[in-house]
Amino acid sequence: MTLFCFPCAGRGASVYRSWQRLLAPEIDVVPLQLPGREGRATAEPFTDMESLMAALLPVLDAHLTGPYALFGHSLGAAVAFEAARRMEAVGRAPERLIVAAQRPPHEPDDRPPLHELPRSAFMTMLGLYGQVPVELFDDPAAVELAAVSLRADFTLLETYAASVEPPLSCPLTALAGLADSSVPPASMRGWGRLTAGGFAFRPIPGDHFFVHRRAEELTGLIRESLPRRP
Repeated sequence: MTLFCFPCAGRGASVYRSWQRLLAPEIDVVPLQLPGREGRATAEPFTDMESLMAALLPVLDAHLTGPYALFGHSLGAAVAFEAARRMEAVGRAPERLIVAAQRPPHEPDDRPPLHELPRSAFMTMLGLYGQVPVELFDDPAAVELAAVSLRADFTLLETYAASVEPPLSCPLTALAGLADSSVPPASMRGWGRLTAGGFAFRPIPGDHFFVHRRAEELTGLIRESLPRRP
Protein backbone atom coordinates (compact mmCIF):
# COMPACT_ATOMS: atom_id res chain seq x y z
CA MET A 1 0.00 0.00 0.00
CA THR A 2 1.25 3.46 -0.93
CA LEU A 3 0.11 6.43 1.17
CA PHE A 4 0.45 9.82 -0.53
CA CYS A 5 0.58 12.65 2.03
CA PHE A 6 -0.26 16.30 1.36
CA PRO A 7 0.86 18.93 3.92
CA CYS A 8 -1.01 21.94 5.23
CA ALA A 9 -0.53 25.48 3.93
CA GLY A 10 3.04 26.72 4.06
CA ARG A 11 4.48 23.37 5.13
CA GLY A 12 6.70 20.97 3.23
CA ALA A 13 7.03 17.22 2.87
CA SER A 14 9.42 16.94 5.82
CA VAL A 15 6.50 17.11 8.27
CA TYR A 16 5.81 13.47 7.36
CA ARG A 17 9.41 12.32 7.80
CA SER A 18 8.59 10.17 10.85
CA TRP A 19 5.60 8.50 9.23
CA GLN A 20 7.63 6.03 7.17
CA ARG A 21 9.17 4.65 10.37
CA LEU A 22 5.83 4.61 12.16
CA LEU A 23 3.92 2.92 9.32
CA ALA A 24 6.62 0.63 7.91
CA PRO A 25 6.88 -1.99 6.59
CA GLU A 26 3.41 -2.54 5.17
CA ILE A 27 2.77 1.06 4.04
CA ASP A 28 5.04 3.07 1.75
CA VAL A 29 4.73 6.75 2.69
CA VAL A 30 5.17 9.20 -0.20
CA PRO A 31 5.00 12.85 0.98
CA LEU A 32 4.30 15.30 -1.84
CA GLN A 33 6.60 18.31 -1.96
CA LEU A 34 4.75 21.26 -3.48
CA PRO A 35 6.73 24.12 -5.05
CA GLY A 36 7.60 27.14 -2.94
CA ARG A 37 8.84 25.33 0.16
CA GLU A 38 11.84 23.44 1.53
CA GLY A 39 13.87 21.89 -1.30
CA ARG A 40 11.64 23.61 -3.87
CA ALA A 41 11.65 27.01 -2.16
CA THR A 42 12.68 28.88 -5.32
CA ALA A 43 9.93 27.33 -7.48
CA GLU A 44 6.76 29.34 -8.09
CA PRO A 45 3.95 28.03 -5.86
CA PHE A 46 0.59 27.15 -7.36
CA THR A 47 -2.30 29.55 -6.78
CA ASP A 48 -5.12 27.60 -8.47
CA MET A 49 -6.29 24.01 -8.17
CA GLU A 50 -6.52 23.35 -11.91
CA SER A 51 -2.83 24.10 -12.50
CA LEU A 52 -1.83 22.09 -9.45
CA MET A 53 -3.80 19.05 -10.63
CA ALA A 54 -2.26 19.26 -14.10
CA ALA A 55 1.19 18.96 -12.52
CA LEU A 56 0.27 16.57 -9.69
CA LEU A 57 -1.66 13.76 -11.38
CA PRO A 58 1.26 12.62 -13.58
CA VAL A 59 3.41 12.45 -10.43
CA LEU A 60 0.86 10.20 -8.73
CA ASP A 61 0.65 8.01 -11.83
CA ALA A 62 4.42 7.65 -11.92
CA HIS A 63 4.50 6.36 -8.32
CA LEU A 64 1.58 3.95 -8.59
CA THR A 65 2.54 0.29 -8.55
CA GLY A 66 -0.49 -1.05 -6.71
CA PRO A 67 -3.18 0.02 -4.25
CA TYR A 68 -2.88 3.45 -2.69
CA ALA A 69 -4.53 5.88 -0.29
CA LEU A 70 -4.46 9.65 0.06
CA PHE A 71 -3.98 11.69 3.23
CA GLY A 72 -4.26 15.48 3.44
CA HIS A 73 -4.05 17.96 6.30
CA SER A 74 -5.86 21.32 6.08
CA LEU A 75 -5.10 22.69 2.59
CA GLY A 76 -3.71 19.23 1.84
CA ALA A 77 -7.14 17.73 2.50
CA ALA A 78 -8.68 19.80 -0.29
CA VAL A 79 -5.83 18.81 -2.62
CA ALA A 80 -6.19 15.13 -1.69
CA PHE A 81 -9.96 15.26 -2.26
CA GLU A 82 -9.59 16.82 -5.70
CA ALA A 83 -6.89 14.30 -6.62
CA ALA A 84 -9.11 11.42 -5.47
CA ARG A 85 -12.03 12.77 -7.48
CA ARG A 86 -9.95 13.02 -10.66
CA MET A 87 -8.16 9.71 -10.21
CA GLU A 88 -11.47 7.97 -9.66
CA ALA A 89 -12.84 9.53 -12.84
CA VAL A 90 -10.17 7.70 -14.87
CA GLY A 91 -10.70 4.38 -13.11
CA ARG A 92 -7.86 4.62 -10.58
CA ALA A 93 -9.69 5.27 -7.32
CA PRO A 94 -7.78 5.22 -4.04
CA GLU A 95 -8.46 2.57 -1.42
CA ARG A 96 -9.30 5.36 1.04
CA LEU A 97 -9.22 9.14 1.35
CA ILE A 98 -8.22 10.49 4.78
CA VAL A 99 -8.73 14.19 5.49
CA ALA A 100 -7.78 16.19 8.56
CA ALA A 101 -8.59 19.70 9.85
CA GLN A 102 -10.32 21.08 6.77
CA ARG A 103 -13.95 22.02 6.26
CA PRO A 104 -15.74 20.04 3.53
CA PRO A 105 -15.32 21.81 0.18
CA HIS A 106 -19.07 21.98 -0.48
CA GLU A 107 -19.75 23.96 2.70
CA PRO A 108 -19.26 27.74 2.51
CA ASP A 109 -16.64 29.43 4.65
CA ASP A 110 -18.28 32.27 6.59
CA ARG A 111 -14.98 34.03 7.18
CA PRO A 112 -13.84 36.76 4.77
CA PRO A 113 -11.05 35.66 2.39
CA LEU A 114 -7.54 36.30 3.60
CA HIS A 115 -5.35 35.99 0.53
CA GLU A 116 -5.81 39.58 -0.66
CA LEU A 117 -4.96 41.20 2.69
CA PRO A 118 -1.71 43.19 3.10
CA ARG A 119 1.12 40.98 4.34
CA SER A 120 1.08 42.03 7.99
CA ALA A 121 -2.70 41.73 8.26
CA PHE A 122 -2.63 38.42 6.38
CA MET A 123 -0.12 36.86 8.78
CA THR A 124 -1.89 38.33 11.83
CA MET A 125 -5.22 36.86 10.78
CA LEU A 126 -3.68 33.44 10.14
CA GLY A 127 -2.29 33.55 13.65
CA LEU A 128 -5.65 34.56 15.12
CA TYR A 129 -7.42 31.80 13.21
CA GLY A 130 -4.91 29.28 14.51
CA GLN A 131 -3.82 28.24 11.02
CA VAL A 132 -0.11 28.83 11.46
CA PRO A 133 1.90 27.48 14.40
CA VAL A 134 2.38 30.17 17.07
CA GLU A 135 6.09 29.36 17.25
CA LEU A 136 6.51 30.61 13.68
CA PHE A 137 6.11 34.19 14.90
CA ASP A 138 9.16 33.84 17.14
CA ASP A 139 11.39 33.89 14.06
CA PRO A 140 10.99 36.95 11.78
CA ALA A 141 13.08 35.28 9.06
CA ALA A 142 10.78 32.25 9.10
CA VAL A 143 7.73 34.52 8.80
CA GLU A 144 9.27 36.22 5.78
CA LEU A 145 10.01 32.91 4.08
CA ALA A 146 6.60 31.46 4.85
CA ALA A 147 4.54 34.48 3.78
CA VAL A 148 4.86 33.89 0.02
CA SER A 149 3.93 30.21 0.06
CA LEU A 150 1.17 30.79 2.60
CA ARG A 151 -0.43 33.50 0.47
CA ALA A 152 -0.25 31.25 -2.60
CA ASP A 153 -1.76 28.36 -0.66
CA PHE A 154 -4.63 30.45 0.68
CA THR A 155 -5.26 31.88 -2.78
CA LEU A 156 -5.55 28.31 -4.06
CA LEU A 157 -7.82 27.23 -1.21
CA GLU A 158 -10.08 30.28 -1.14
CA THR A 159 -10.63 30.28 -4.92
CA TYR A 160 -11.20 26.51 -5.15
CA ALA A 161 -14.68 25.73 -6.46
CA ALA A 162 -15.07 22.03 -5.78
CA SER A 163 -17.26 19.73 -7.83
CA VAL A 164 -18.79 17.25 -5.40
CA GLU A 165 -20.99 15.24 -7.77
CA PRO A 166 -20.91 12.36 -8.23
CA PRO A 167 -19.80 11.34 -4.74
CA LEU A 168 -16.62 9.35 -4.36
CA SER A 169 -16.90 5.57 -4.31
CA CYS A 170 -13.92 5.08 -1.99
CA PRO A 171 -14.25 5.11 1.81
CA LEU A 172 -13.45 8.41 3.51
CA THR A 173 -12.12 9.10 7.01
CA ALA A 174 -12.33 12.60 8.54
CA LEU A 175 -10.01 13.45 11.45
CA ALA A 176 -10.82 16.45 13.64
CA GLY A 177 -8.82 18.23 16.34
CA LEU A 178 -11.06 18.62 19.37
CA ALA A 179 -9.50 22.03 20.17
CA ASP A 180 -9.26 23.24 16.56
CA SER A 181 -10.60 26.81 16.61
CA SER A 182 -10.43 27.26 12.82
CA VAL A 183 -12.23 24.04 11.81
CA PRO A 184 -14.82 23.05 14.44
CA PRO A 185 -14.87 19.27 14.84
CA ALA A 186 -18.60 19.03 14.09
CA SER A 187 -18.06 20.58 10.66
CA MET A 188 -15.81 17.68 9.68
CA ARG A 189 -18.82 15.35 9.69
CA GLY A 190 -19.93 17.05 6.46
CA TRP A 191 -17.28 15.07 4.57
CA GLY A 192 -19.58 12.07 4.89
CA ARG A 193 -21.83 13.51 2.20
CA LEU A 194 -19.03 13.34 -0.35
CA THR A 195 -18.66 9.56 -0.53
CA ALA A 196 -20.85 6.56 -1.16
CA GLY A 197 -18.11 4.22 -0.01
CA GLY A 198 -18.42 4.48 3.77
CA PHE A 199 -17.51 7.24 6.19
CA ALA A 200 -15.67 7.35 9.51
CA PHE A 201 -15.30 10.36 11.80
CA ARG A 202 -12.47 10.40 14.34
CA PRO A 203 -12.05 13.29 16.83
CA ILE A 204 -8.52 13.56 18.24
CA PRO A 205 -7.24 15.70 21.14
CA GLY A 206 -5.35 18.75 19.92
CA ASP A 207 -5.62 21.95 17.89
CA HIS A 208 -5.31 22.52 14.14
CA PHE A 209 -1.85 20.92 14.16
CA PHE A 210 -2.71 17.70 15.99
CA VAL A 211 -1.54 15.86 12.86
CA HIS A 212 2.09 16.64 13.69
CA ARG A 213 1.86 16.65 17.47
CA ARG A 214 0.14 13.27 17.79
CA ALA A 215 1.87 11.44 14.97
CA GLU A 216 2.02 8.02 16.65
CA GLU A 217 -1.68 8.01 17.51
CA LEU A 218 -2.63 9.28 14.08
CA THR A 219 -0.54 6.79 12.13
CA GLY A 220 -2.05 4.02 14.24
CA LEU A 221 -5.52 5.12 13.15
CA ILE A 222 -4.39 5.29 9.53
CA ARG A 223 -2.91 1.79 9.66
CA GLU A 224 -6.17 0.43 11.09
CA SER A 225 -8.25 2.17 8.41
CA LEU A 226 -6.38 0.77 5.42
CA PRO A 227 -7.22 -2.66 4.04
CA ARG A 228 -4.78 -5.49 4.72
CA ARG A 229 -3.17 -7.18 1.76
CA PRO A 230 -2.05 -10.83 1.74
